[in-house]
Amino acid sequence: MPHEATLIYSETLLRQAVFAFWWRSVGVGFFVALLIAAIGLVVLVALGQSSWIVGGLAVVLAIGVAFAIMVFVVHYRRSLQKFRQMDKPQAAFRAEEASFTMVSDIGTTTLQWSAVKELWQFSNVWLLLYSKAQFTTLPLACLPPETREYIVQCVRAAGGKVDD
Repeated sequence: MPHEATLIYSETLLRQAVFAFWWRSVGVGFFVALLIAAIGLVVLVALGQSSWIVGGLAVVLAIGVAFAIMVFVVHYRRSLQKFRQMDKPQAAFRAEEASFTMVSDIGTTTLQWSAVKELWQFSNVWLLLYSKAQFTTLPLACLPPETREYIVQCVRAAGGKVDD
């Protein structure tokens, strides 16, 4: 029996989804490493060091911060671009045993559940990840509990990982 829902999107929802993806992708460990590098840089400068290590740490710190910012900006811009192409910010979602389909006014996509490598669950959105950089946003407010359970079952049955 197929499960159907109308997914309604907003800029706020997309920003939350991209932030959740970004935070989980970049991770706390990355920011801890940046903090350690920053502390090391401050200590070396305070001690009057001016060797290549100071320059190297500064470059690593700058590249790290730029990387973290770019990951967010690229995903957010891509999401907003698709969102702004839509006349109506909504998509029809249909989940069946072997596949799921999303239909909006800018196109139709049908994917096998096996394309979903991971399902990341957050408080207001779920992300269906196809790779480390590609995902689909599912607004939870639009998905009835039985549809949520069905999605989890289908992802697991197809070999995808579901965070609990």
